[in-house]
Amino acid sequence: MSSDSPSSDIEGISLCPIHLNLLENLDSSVKMIFSNISESGFSIWIVGGAVRDSLANITVNDIDLATDATPSQLMEIFPSSIPTGVNFGTITIPSDGKFGDIQITTLRKDGSYLDRRRPESVRFGTSLLEDLNRRDFKINAMAIDPINLQFYDPHCGRDDLDSGILSAVGEPFERLDEDGLRILRAYRFMCHDSGPFKPDENLGKALVDSVGNLGSISRERIWMEFSKILTYSNVYNVLQKMVEDGVMDFIILGCNDIPSVDDCYIEGISRYDLMIARLSLLLKSVEEENVEEILNQLLVPNKVRNSVISIRGRIGITPNPESKGCLRRYRMELSDDLFSQLSAERGFSAQISDELRTALSVLPPLVGGLEPLISGNEIISRLGIEPSPLLGQLKQWLFRIQVENDLPDSNSIWEKVESLGFKGQPLGEYRMWV
Repeated sequence: MSSDSPSSDIEGISLCPIHLNLLENLDSSVKMIFSNISESGFSIWIVGGAVRDSLANITVNDIDLATDATPSQLMEIFPSSIPTGVNFGTITIPSDGKFGDIQITTLRKDGSYLDRRRPESVRFGTSLLEDLNRRDFKINAMAIDPINLQFYDPHCGRDDLDSGILSAVGEPFERLDEDGLRILRAYRFMCHDSGPFKPDENLGKALVDSVGNLGSISRERIWMEFSKILTYSNVYNVLQKMVEDGVMDFIILGCNDIPSVDDCYIEGISRYDLMIARLSLLLKSVEEENVEEILNQLLVPNKVRNSVISIRGRIGITPNPESKGCLRRYRMELSDDLFSQLSAERGFSAQISDELRTALSVLPPLVGGLEPLISGNEIISRLGIEPSPLLGQLKQWLFRIQVENDLPDSNSIWEKVESLGFKGQPLGEYRMWV
């Protein structure tokens, strides 16, 4: 895949074994993109996270490509490509490979940023140096040429990576003024898997002095960046710093004391479940009447919103680990939120959560399955009642009895409730769990 022709206006060095291994293990579909662009007379580079993360010896989950070909030229080379952001130089090539669809962006030099979000104008170019100069942090301003097998690092980003320093490309105040979201990105990199990183003195001062720039950023973009912060292994110190620096006021107003969010981490937990758990725990310290308003202002997806509200309300309300009936009801009620709930509980009380997880791990599956064995029609027929709120309560209560006692069929359930003295009304709480 090598070539004799230079492809950059930056002096490069030969690829290190880490990057050679990265190239060797790329999908054939990605290598095909390299070849097609090169054979068409253009240059191609891997930029951003893949370059950084491979050097940090962590899994590369996506790959960003830059080229000196314009979007129209790229669409000629790849007729199946999708013009996902041609005004900003980006096209997408559908792919079933490891990285999914591949985005390629034309080298560019941004104009002035008037709204702290996007440049007033974008000029396509052929200078890799100009393209890297517009990036946020030095650890993100490195590039790999997969054709000529060269590594480009004009801002010494690898030095920052090795020393755990986060510094801006150029003047930090300018970078943060161009796009206010870079403030949150900086805090995210402080706890990123490729780090953690500590901002240098200039960036640290700029982050505090520029915090007001977050006021011009859309809530969707703030939520997307903050939700990523919550997915890393150790985030307590970063969240505490966000409180001290005034950043948290733009995300969760009133969240002034960070709970033990690092204890929420459980081996094997998904990033999504961990994010849900930590957000629920953070909101535990917020007045209940303000929780829904905060989630609505952040414009979180409905699925996230509903899970967080439920989990937050249950934190600290756990079953007796010695009672299999309580454990069964707890597991049934929480369903897909179970892992997130246990994670949030661990941040609230690690000992109680660990005991509960141990008890749940040895609890057998329900013999009667996960659905009610007694239908509404059967209740109406047996008890001679009309459809009403009572019917719904009875159905929920009978299901609770089914789960709590691990009963296999409807006859067993009726026998059980009659032994309890059932007279047509739920005996006690009819809900599965709080």
